Amino acid sequence: MSDPYGRTWWGRKWWRALETIGLNYPDQRIVKGRTLAGHAAVAGLEIAPGSVTGRVTDANGVFPAEIRIPVYNASAWAAGMTALSLSPSCVAGLLAGRLPKRIDDVLADTGMRLLPKKFVAEEHNRITTDCPCADNREVCAHIMALALVSAAKMDDDPWLVLLLRGGPTRDLAGRLRAARLASMEAAQPV
Repeated sequence: MSDPYGRTWWGRKWWRALETIGLNYPDQRIVKGRTLAGHAAVAGLEIAPGSVTGRVTDANGVFPAEIRIPVYNASAWAAGMTALSLSPSCVAGLLAGRLPKRIDDVLADTGMRLLPKKFVAEEHNRITTDCPCADNREVCAHIMALALVSAAKMDDDPWLVLLLRGGPTRDLAGRLRAARLASMEAAQPV
């Protein structure tokens, strides 16, 4: 039986990013979060620039849960789009509707990272969470359930990963083309 949460490398990396803020294997919060996610306990899931929100229901009530991650500004994304436009494998992957595995390596050259990397403490990788349940740890079962369900949604729509970081999600082909042309024009001798 395949894992319904994180079928893609980016979906898996998203929910596993919670390990960076205090979640390790084995952990009952993972088990309970999987149970909640599997029983459709997450409702109202929204992925927006900088946040994933939803309501998670368990035997103790309904808890509004939120996972936050910093977004990159327009100038960072302009540099990121230029770097991506110069990588044939990234262009091919993005135009095929998926996130190429090299995307974070290419973006790292511009100081960006789409998905947090374990043990990387840069400010732009800092995930924070909020859940009003009795578990006062940064990652509770409700946050875990929210992360798992959002990972499944990101599996189906990789542009949500770009959206989460404040990136472009429309006319990606046109943006890549424009970034490449601008890069080529800048490289022309005067």
